[in-house]
Amino acid sequence: MKVMVCLISEQHVPNLLSVHELRPDLLVLIETEGMRNRNAANNFLKALAIGGLDYLTRNEVVPLKDGDSIEETEKALEGVYRKYRDAEWFVNITGGTKPMSIGAYEFFRQRGNARILYISASKQSKAINFSGGTDIPLRHRISVAEFLAGYGFDVLNHDKMKENEKRSEKWLGLAAEIAARSRNGAVLGFLANLSRISNEQRGRDRGLEISEADGLFLGDDHLGEMIAASFGLAYDDRHFTGALDKYAVRFLTGGWLEVFTWGLLRGLANVRDNVWDVHLGLQIGVKNERLQNDLDVAFMIDQSLRIVECKTGGQEHDREGSDTLYKIEAIRKQLGALRVQSYLVTTSDNVIDSETGKIREHLANRSRLYECTIIDPQKIVELARMYLAGDAKLNAKLAQVFQIGQAV
Repeated sequence: MKVMVCLISEQHVPNLLSVHELRPDLLVLIETEGMRNRNAANNFLKALAIGGLDYLTRNEVVPLKDGDSIEETEKALEGVYRKYRDAEWFVNITGGTKPMSIGAYEFFRQRGNARILYISASKQSKAINFSGGTDIPLRHRISVAEFLAGYGFDVLNHDKMKENEKRSEKWLGLAAEIAARSRNGAVLGFLANLSRISNEQRGRDRGLEISEADGLFLGDDHLGEMIAASFGLAYDDRHFTGALDKYAVRFLTGGWLEVFTWGLLRGLANVRDNVWDVHLGLQIGVKNERLQNDLDVAFMIDQSLRIVECKTGGQEHDREGSDTLYKIEAIRKQLGALRVQSYLVTTSDNVIDSETGKIREHLANRSRLYECTIIDPQKIVELARMYLAGDAKLNAKLAQVFQIGQAV
């Protein structure tokens, strides 16, 4: 029988990785009252279940009165150790408090029949074996849903998200064409007029009927014909008429930037081992509670979550560019998770200093504080042109822009 001890804390990733690799028969979860109040053990078990491992009936939760006491930790372990003395023991000392880690290490070191494991935050591809044997490779790649579940959050729209991604696949080329022209005055005017018409008719909820009276004009025949062909519109004398469903309206009134960003990152995940599970349009929150947030794009890098906020249009309501950064940081803090970073992908010039052509100084400083990378309008145009040209250097450029290092 294989038994694994996990010290429960809010950081569940090291425990998750070790369980996936070693597949114990029984989990022993050492949990303080504070962690129990935060539902940490249950969140951990839920994250395991999302990843395909069911330990709901194969675990023992051992309460720990004082997480700052080495002696109390050893006492808690003694009780469960007696029950399974002849088992093959593993203990992950990465979680919990420092006294809990020391207590677990000392307890099993004295008995000499356990593998004592530690996973470094900077290198989560292996578990260091403190009991003298070889290190253990950690090959499981944690999904966005597993990562969120460990912190008590659910992906609330999983099926709709998959439908949206499937629908968006056929629009990726069009999204790139719009992105490549996103600083072109004629295209900006078309997108602004379409947004105005949509707002008047609540097109993002109901869909949209475009008539000649709307005067929806686009002086770019290549793009106009692509839009017409993609959504079944008429394009005569550079004017559009016809019906758009709500999904098409959402795409043309800003969703194209989300689709383009998602498509680029999904392509990067196909060639880089340290990037995976790229998703579009996640709704996250807690089931049966009103708490909810939307993530335009989310993906994993080296067992860490990345979230992307996409903004199009002039953003007249946020001329200094600060409000969006506040929103992104609020979402990141709400997750309460370690190793979460964010991006703002924007076509708005409100983030650019008109004199220097660079990111406004106050935004650059705040983005560093918030661990948020700002991807400005010119970079979006550059990436789109490289994508459309089939440039072999696209993925390298994308990794540079998103500050994604090579897998190690």
